[in-house]
Amino acid sequence: MAETKAIVAKARELLTAEAVVITAADIEDGVIGQLQVYFWSDGQAVMDVITKDDLVQNWPDQGVYSLIVGPGPAEKSFKKVAMFEGEEDMYFRIDGTRTEKDDLGNLPRVAFMETVEGISQLR
Repeated sequence: MAETKAIVAKARELLTAEAVVITAADIEDGVIGQLQVYFWSDGQAVMDVITKDDLVQNWPDQGVYSLIVGPGPAEKSFKKVAMFEGEEDMYFRIDGTRTEKDDLGNLPRVAFMETVEGISQLR
């Protein structure tokens, strides 16, 4: 597994190139509700919770990546997200297929990440 420092360095590279990194997603019945994303703004990484429609309407030219931490080098910890139009919705996938379900890998739910953030701020 890549070291945390290497993964963070790769995230910085993507973000400063104006890509977006997805770190959490609420997916029910194959459809994304909301996403936790990071993007670069005013010289720093910024986190926001957005809807799927927000991302569809503001898809960055430099791409969107899903953070999938697993075995291998840091580059393999980020899977490029493809967006395509299905019969009823736009879909996001990281596996290269056109199955009409959102699939960003094994990301935690947004509420999980917000809870971790809340715990980290306890004093």
